[in-house]
Amino acid sequence: MRDGDLGFEALRDAHVAALTGSLIDGVAHGPGGAGYVWSRSIPDPALNFAYGVRRPDQFAWAGAAALGRARAPAFLARDDEEVALLRALFEPAILHPARWMVARPLPVPAQADGAVTLQATPAPGADFEGVFANLSDAPAVRTHLRRTYLPALRAAKARPGLVPLHLVLRDAAGPAACASLYLRGDMAGLYNVATRFDRQRRGLGTAVTVAALRAARARGAAQVFLLMFPPMFPHGPAGGAPEALAARAGFRTLCAPTLLCTSPS
Repeated sequence: MRDGDLGFEALRDAHVAALTGSLIDGVAHGPGGAGYVWSRSIPDPALNFAYGVRRPDQFAWAGAAALGRARAPAFLARDDEEVALLRALFEPAILHPARWMVARPLPVPAQADGAVTLQATPAPGADFEGVFANLSDAPAVRTHLRRTYLPALRAAKARPGLVPLHLVLRDAAGPAACASLYLRGDMAGLYNVATRFDRQRRGLGTAVTVAALRAARARGAAQVFLLMFPPMFPHGPAGGAPEALAARAGFRTLCAPTLLCTSPS
């Protein structure tokens, strides 16, 4: 798929397809093309949001879809026009800018980097979990990850046409950084990029991101995308990969949706 073919809808659908069966449990379809993406075990609005909502009847349907799953309604708007329409339907709205970023995979080096291990299974292994569960030194964040994200990742199931790949980068002290690739056709989604809090600011996040881009190239991906949420979601599905890190690895912003929330978290 070429860059010109990648708009909000294409990236949204690729994102949902990549995470369904692990962090995302499904999509409910509503009137006029509206949808509601939901996660059974993870309450974060980054994984529980409505899209395609522009009318009062769609808004009412999306609100019921969220509340019926014990989630605060949240809406992913594709552009400023949709933001304005949603803000006319409910106030106060808490706005959080997001970024869909895309990069072309990097050439595979002649000799593989022995510091990075790859696991091609739906659920990541213990080394991956040990990094991801410790991406922050805040006890509340670590508790949230262990109670919600890790059970969802452990329960991930194989899906036709989707190839999961989990990477772990080691340094002298052991597993230090991780990332997940979900490959589908000629595209791959990059998620779960994290560095242990006690090994951060050493370039390991960039290194594991570069390794993921090379792994995507080796498996036939033409483009890699990631969804960047703001710092309020440091433990989200792309958590641990700040925009500057992604840019250093070659990612550029292709579209900038906005997440509108009805509650602070």
